[in-house]
Amino acid sequence: MEYDNRGLMALDKTEGSPLLDQLRAILSPAAGSPRTLEQRLASLNEIEQKLILQTAQFVHLAMQMRQATNDKTMDYADLVQSMYRGMSLDKRQLIAELLNETAPLDFVPTPKPPRTDTAISFYDRLEMQVASEEPQQTKTDFLERLTHSESSGDSTAEITIADGRRYVGSLQFGDARLQDYKKATGSSFTQDESKANSTLQAKVAAWHIADIDKTIDGLGINTDGYDRDGLRAVAHLGGKSGMKKFVRSNGEYNPSDELGTSLQDYYDKFAVQL
Repeated sequence: MEYDNRGLMALDKTEGSPLLDQLRAILSPAAGSPRTLEQRLASLNEIEQKLILQTAQFVHLAMQMRQATNDKTMDYADLVQSMYRGMSLDKRQLIAELLNETAPLDFVPTPKPPRTDTAISFYDRLEMQVASEEPQQTKTDFLERLTHSESSGDSTAEITIADGRRYVGSLQFGDARLQDYKKATGSSFTQDESKANSTLQAKVAAWHIADIDKTIDGLGINTDGYDRDGLRAVAHLGGKSGMKKFVRSNGEYNPSDELGTSLQDYYDKFAVQL
């Protein structure tokens, strides 16, 4: 019996075949196609390159903030995926590779182990924890959202308001708040030095939120019914004393900044909607 050898594997390789050409294009990149990190970046247009670099800068700053709060549960790939789930996989991979090349991490991520009743003691189980204890993840997530709102992750951002005061860095700190940090930590630097040092900014940011949290906790039952992230945002915009007045007046104390953003605006923007 004779067989008609017309299957895919029987095609004459000397003859042109659209199907084979398509398969080769999928499985074997064409000669000279971008393969190195530099080549892949160079293959992007100017707008795409700018987007990649800006996003990488923001992810890097977010990673520094996590490290400043001793959160070392993610590498760059994990963090990019967490922050930009809607971004295409190839761009997320490119950003992670770019950061690994230019700002390699000095630690190996240690994901938190899953909590199981058999693996933890009775008093450490989730249902036995004090309700006010907050997971570290929540604090770093808020910092990332606040940073994006204040500067889109630009650690060199700066604004000068009508009275001459300057606000610099990813979280737009004024000199008064930097003075608070220096007094609390015994450190010494100028506002310009802060603007030029993203690692320092991350340390100040971690201290800033921890300091605000102490004030929130000090208000006790007055904060019942308020969202912590919302109050953090109010304190960032209006200062700790402004946040106290906001809470104690049930929102009646509600001034706005020069751009027209009120304390209530910032509370509503950052409060977690359950």
